[in-house]
Amino acid sequence: MSEGRRYLFGPFLLIPDAHKLLRGGEPIALTPKAFHMLLVLVENHGRVLEKEELIRAVWPDTFVEEGNLCVTISLLRKVFGKEHPYIKTVSKHGYRFDAEIKQLSADTETVRPEGAALIPLDRGVIPSGIAHRKLEIVPRFRFSRVLTLSCVVIMATISLAFGFWPKVRAHAQRPSEIRSLAVLPFETFGADSGIKYLGLGMADALITKLASTGRIATRPTRAMQKYQGTSQDPRSVGYEQRVDAVLDGQIQLSGDRVRVTAQLIRVADGKHLWSDTFDEEFTNVFAVEDTLSADVVSSIRFELTGKEKEPLAKRPERGREAYAAYLTGRFFWNERTGAGLKKGLDYFQRAIAIDPSYAEAYSGIADSYAMLGLYQVLPPNDAFPKAKAAATKALSLDNSLAEAHSTLGFVHFYYDWDGAAAEREFTTALEENPNYAIAHSWRGFSLAVMGRFNEAVREEKLAVENDPLSASIGTNAGWVNFLAGQNEQAISILEKVIEIDPNFPRAHFRLGNIYEHMNQYRRAIAEYEKAVELSGGDTYYEASLGHAYAMAGMISEATKSLHELEDLSRIRYVSPYATALICFGIGEADRGYLRLERAIADRSTSMAYLNVDPTLNNLRSDPRFVAILREANLQKHTAR
Repeated sequence: MSEGRRYLFGPFLLIPDAHKLLRGGEPIALTPKAFHMLLVLVENHGRVLEKEELIRAVWPDTFVEEGNLCVTISLLRKVFGKEHPYIKTVSKHGYRFDAEIKQLSADTETVRPEGAALIPLDRGVIPSGIAHRKLEIVPRFRFSRVLTLSCVVIMATISLAFGFWPKVRAHAQRPSEIRSLAVLPFETFGADSGIKYLGLGMADALITKLASTGRIATRPTRAMQKYQGTSQDPRSVGYEQRVDAVLDGQIQLSGDRVRVTAQLIRVADGKHLWSDTFDEEFTNVFAVEDTLSADVVSSIRFELTGKEKEPLAKRPERGREAYAAYLTGRFFWNERTGAGLKKGLDYFQRAIAIDPSYAEAYSGIADSYAMLGLYQVLPPNDAFPKAKAAATKALSLDNSLAEAHSTLGFVHFYYDWDGAAAEREFTTALEENPNYAIAHSWRGFSLAVMGRFNEAVREEKLAVENDPLSASIGTNAGWVNFLAGQNEQAISILEKVIEIDPNFPRAHFRLGNIYEHMNQYRRAIAEYEKAVELSGGDTYYEASLGHAYAMAGMISEATKSLHELEDLSRIRYVSPYATALICFGIGEADRGYLRLERAIADRSTSMAYLNVDPTLNNLRSDPRFVAILREANLQKHTAR
């Protein structure tokens, strides 16, 4: 019997009566079945528990398959982390809990877990009056209600403060309503180095398929990549990502066979809505993706039309090597660094070399070149034509790829300076995937430069709702609100982004833009300096810092920044638009206009905002500026 008992092992303290697992004194969220299984394992530590015995103990009145057991064991292992491998698999039998356990009596007053401070055990830890029976767990109603209320209060405060940020969904809806979903990277076992990113790839494929139905909002892959290899509980991920449900699973590879186990968990109450196990040849992994996505849709009772079912039935035939190269490319691309983009590009090109009909890999090449051009790792005239060619090729192979349509729109916007064409591609991308956050965000850019600010702000709001924790999406939203003249709103959004990710340089940069426009030069300089530091010396950020120096009357510092960038331009690409900013700031307008003319020839990406960028407002009455606009042929880009 465990009544009144506590179990101490390593940094963990298990309190059955309170239905709590603490690590270093901090509570860890567990689903009821996972907690139940942990209690069974701990109370029988050192003994091998057969799989059937565990299933009978945890699911006494329900018929479940072995997959449910595997998923729950995997969840517990994630909680403990690789540094605490307490749960041992005994081949062909079951599991054994191997940990040095100290059983504490009911009158123990304090305890010190491994690596933690002394924790008092009083009535505040173990509520009185809770009856406990062997292998029977009291539901966590009180804890869940407190946690739910706390989340609602916090999110309501954020919504009131910023107005723009998305409202809570998971806790305000009825338990049966699932409208948003996070797919965790699947845990992979037995994988060789050539397929090490299969777990993230499985999640990526499911995210794309489910989002393409248009009936459920899924968090994008880059938002979920940070959870790869972590032990974070799926339900806590759901709270963090503000979704209604979480899909979690694992993949086991053995030779040419793959076993996939998955579970769908409702965040509001921790209920397991569905779980299953699939055992296939590796070449049928795409069929597993189809079945998995269809089963998830079925479990949340969506009635899809024929068109909505189409994404679930797409089944490309890919070889193992090409698929592995593509997945590895996506992993590095999602890092969004110059080095990561180049690595990703290399792997996408390997996938094409193996399989020349691989549309998604061409889309990956397009994405890589587009970002390399935007981040000025490559000159725009080098990067963007290659991005356009790859996106066009991808669409010739599969015209339904939302990612390729979106990237093509991105090229039209930043390189062709054709806002109308960009908007057409973004609209098509959103028809294929209505919840595609980046397409909403980029469409907001194209609408803003055309002066359609109300629509642009709405698009950014949709983008944030579909990817609420993305620093990139949030920063884009702040920028568009700034272009729309909503300075205070833009500042609130960017401050929220920095609260989520203090080390995201572009958020500091855009905040600097706003402060400079408001003549708050001290604040602007501080934000620009932070952006330069965090980015490792982004030349455009450095140029904006130089412009702010000049506007603040620090002409010598501004001139020094200009000389440094001009010296740097002899060995690497520096946008002439960037150096033009400093020239205008220090009063050398002739030099500034010469650089803008060079920026037209270079197709500098910042020229896309030439007609709406508030930084240049004091130039708009100058005939030379009007001539630059005419020469750049921005009429289509900024048509209203």
